[in-house]
Amino acid sequence: MIPISDINPAKNIPYISRLFIIFSALVFIFIQPKNNVDLINFFYKYSAIPCEVISRSQLAANQYYFNDCNLAGDYLIFPDKNILFSIFISLFLHANFIHIIGNLWSFWIFGNNVEDKLGKTRFILFIALSGFLSVLGHSIINQNNIIPVVGASGVVSALMGAYLYLFPNARLLVLVPFGIFFPTTIKAKYFMLFWLLSQLFIALQTSNISWEAHLSGFIFGFFILKIFNYKRYTF
Repeated sequence: MIPISDINPAKNIPYISRLFIIFSALVFIFIQPKNNVDLINFFYKYSAIPCEVISRSQLAANQYYFNDCNLAGDYLIFPDKNILFSIFISLFLHANFIHIIGNLWSFWIFGNNVEDKLGKTRFILFIALSGFLSVLGHSIINQNNIIPVVGASGVVSALMGAYLYLFPNARLLVLVPFGIFFPTTIKAKYFMLFWLLSQLFIALQTSNISWEAHLSGFIFGFFILKIFNYKRYTF
C-alpha cells in the first residue's frame, strides 16, 4: 500500500518541510558521489554508524576489515569525524533515487500537517529529536553493526506517528497492489496499522531496512504529542 496524498489540506505554508525536502534533494544531486565506491566511503565518513554511536569512538581500520566493533581499535579511518553531527547529517543522505523519493514524498504527505499544528520552531525541534532518537534506537539494537545509517525514514516515521495522533480519521489516497495498482482512500489509523504490521514483517526478515529506526521514530512521534496533550482532530 503506497501513500499518494492526504485529503487534509494544511492552513499555513509549510516552509520547514519545503526546506528539508529541497536541502535533502540538493545534497543527493550535488554533494553525494555518484560512483558506488566513493559513495560508500562518503557514507562511512559522514553518516552515523551504530558501532560509533554506542562506543562514542570513531571506527578503526581493523574493526572495519574484520566487521567486528568489539576489537580494540588501532588506526582510526576518519579520526576527525564528529559522531554527534553524523547522526544529524545521516538524515539528509540517501542510498539511491528510490530511497530519497520514497522518503521525501512521505515527508511531504505527513510533514506539512504536523508542521501546521506544531508551528515552525517546535517542528524543527521535533525533526531534530526524532532523527536523533531513531538513529539511537537503531544503534542500541545493533550495537556491533558497522553499516552506515542513512535516510530520513526515522523522521518520516515520527511524522507518521504524530499524524496518527493528530488526525486518526483523516483520509489518505493510496495505491493498492492487486496485480495492478489501483487507487483508493483509507483512514490514516488503518494505514498506520498496515504500516506497523509491515515493519514487524520486515523485522522477521534479513533486510537492510532499519525497522528499528522506523519504530523508534514512530513511537516518539505519537507519544510526544500525547504527553504534551495536543488537540486531536477526529473528523
